[in-house]
Amino acid sequence: MSAPQTRSLADLLWLLVGPVVWFLHLVVLYGAEALICTPPVGSGRAMMWMGAAATIATLGALAMLAAVSIRRVQDAPEEQTDATFLRKTTLLLALLSAIGVIWSALPLALVPVCASAGG
Repeated sequence: MSAPQTRSLADLLWLLVGPVVWFLHLVVLYGAEALICTPPVGSGRAMMWMGAAATIATLGALAMLAAVSIRRVQDAPEEQTDATFLRKTTLLLALLSAIGVIWSALPLALVPVCASAGG
């Protein structure tokens, strides 16, 4: 009888990279809007450029994570099904995070930026 294999902490951290990048993108967007859209400044154009730059950089980081995950899945030996499962799950979480990044950046294109809430 063989002892069960233990997974390293790095495998768990690889799983969380995509959602953490998505979370950081969301924090940057909301934080920037809170800072840029303050009443004395209130520059909607600056917020649009900052949001677009943050979104492009985040999607690039998630694309690199997906490429690394695909390479790691292809390099995995066939008998290590648990490693393959973790790497495929990392890839799927990166893709889901990319959808989340697009979804959270969509209001920049659809809603007036730095518009006052009072009517």
